[in-house]
Amino acid sequence: MPRPYLRRGRRQRRGHSWVALFREAVMPISPSYQWETRLRQQGYRAIAGVDEVGRGPLAGPLVAGAVILPPQVDALGPEVVRDSKLLTPRQREQAYALITRQAVAWGIGSVTPHEIDSLGITYANRLAMVRALQSLAIRPDYILIDALTLPEVDLPQEGIVHGDRLCLSIAAASVVAKVTRDRWLREEDARYPGYGFARHKGYPTPEHLRRLAILGPSPIHRRSFGPVRELLEREAGALRYLREGPSPATPASTPAVGSPRARVGARGEDLAAIYLEGQGYAIVQRNYRCPEGEMDIVAREGDVLVFVEVRTRRSGVAGTPEESVTAAKGRRLIAVAERFLQEHPNSPQEWRIDLIALRPSGGRDLQIEHLRHAVEGG
Repeated sequence: MPRPYLRRGRRQRRGHSWVALFREAVMPISPSYQWETRLRQQGYRAIAGVDEVGRGPLAGPLVAGAVILPPQVDALGPEVVRDSKLLTPRQREQAYALITRQAVAWGIGSVTPHEIDSLGITYANRLAMVRALQSLAIRPDYILIDALTLPEVDLPQEGIVHGDRLCLSIAAASVVAKVTRDRWLREEDARYPGYGFARHKGYPTPEHLRRLAILGPSPIHRRSFGPVRELLEREAGALRYLREGPSPATPASTPAVGSPRARVGARGEDLAAIYLEGQGYAIVQRNYRCPEGEMDIVAREGDVLVFVEVRTRRSGVAGTPEESVTAAKGRRLIAVAERFLQEHPNSPQEWRIDLIALRPSGGRDLQIEHLRHAVEGG
């Protein structure tokens, strides 16, 4: 059986495990067809390679591919088909076209985010592979799988560690699965704009985590995964604060960092910024601070500079949002705006002060009220 090879001439360093050395090893970039050739010599004819993609993302399905290659794979040589992670998006699309056109059979199996939350990622991984095998037009008589085996499938099989790099059929399956999942996420990006699914494909990039914190989870997010689960727990605490007020142990006058009241304020400012962007405003700065005070949002509407005070109010709080901006508060906001203009002389000289108020309106929704020219003199 072919084996990955280590760089010669390197001794094990003190305190350096064999696992770490293996990870540093020079793995073959081009997968081999030797497993399939050996199995054909033993009489097997329909040999399926199986691999999955999407274990680590916070959103989207887990997708597995299954591919049965023909005996002659000249057009699908290792210079074309490799582990999908080693190919550029364009190379993956080209390899996908070759694989799906020339394979004896190929199939896709997927597990939804809801199923992942219900079943757990380990079982969901195997389930996607089983579904991929079931979708094949031809029943395989042997299975080659990346890293694991499938006890749910009553067929001879072999798990190959780093199979997507070493075995051509598994590499082909990884390409089919990766291209299918990426296409699906690009479609979801149009359905759920703002998250950037077309770019990060649901993986926990800094951009994705930032947008997740601002927008909250979408219907395709995996709610059992740490960052999403923690965000939902924080939102639940914030909404309890909005509806019920502070607990007796947490005075309303003490908005400690990380407290429900502080999280509500930050959440409200995020939603106000998204609202303004949706209305065509350009965000200039968030949380501008100076000796005179603080401005939650500074934005531009055409040639007008707009200073925005954000108020997130609990249910049952009496009075209108504009009544919460007292004359003294208005004077401070004007002083902050004038300081900003002094520090940014190239900014538009026409300006105003707006108020955006948010309050719960049922479920996880917040009602947004936008009051322009909320402060006299602004």
